Amino acid sequence: MIVSSVARSTRSVLAALCLLPLGGCAWTLLTAADAPGSVIQAGYAIASNYSSPTFVNGRRAQISSVCIEVNQLVSVNDFVPALQMALDRRGIRSDVYNPGTSPASCEARLAYNASVDYGRRSFSDESIQYLSMIDLTLIKDGRILVTARYQTGGLGVDRFSSSSVKLDGLIDKMVVDRVQNLQPPAIQTVQASPIGN
Repeated sequence: MIVSSVARSTRSVLAALCLLPLGGCAWTLLTAADAPGSVIQAGYAIASNYSSPTFVNGRRAQISSVCIEVNQLVSVNDFVPALQMALDRRGIRSDVYNPGTSPASCEARLAYNASVDYGRRSFSDESIQYLSMIDLTLIKDGRILVTARYQTGGLGVDRFSSSSVKLDGLIDKMVVDRVQNLQPPAIQTVQASPIGN
């Protein structure tokens, strides 16, 4: 990325020197030519810290703990830790179990599936792995409470977001945030005018 910025700056300087005889409009031309690239880079920077579910089926569940059922077919190393952190940020305790071994005392069960793909970021020749699809299903008392899916598609500007960002976006739509709901409401003060004014 630094090499790209240096190359762009060098091109801008050379172009400015070539356009110097044109007078004041040369700077305007250079700025106009450089603006789209800057906007695109800014968009990708924002997208890498944002993710939105493709669809959610069901209402946010109000739970305090969940048992996560391990899926051996998901080969993303940070998937389960990122899932647990997303739940923890919302005040929901989670424990991890192998399929069929979760205790009967689990308030709810969370099953997941995910797949990876490979692609290249803009302005890069290096192919990297990213989560291309995530399915989460929250089950309580044998009944599906809510399901959510993330899937890259279209422009897929958020495809290179981290597991944490993608899972946080899904969990936010699946469960009620207990931390936010436990905070006391802000105290509002009203200033009364003195009597007789």
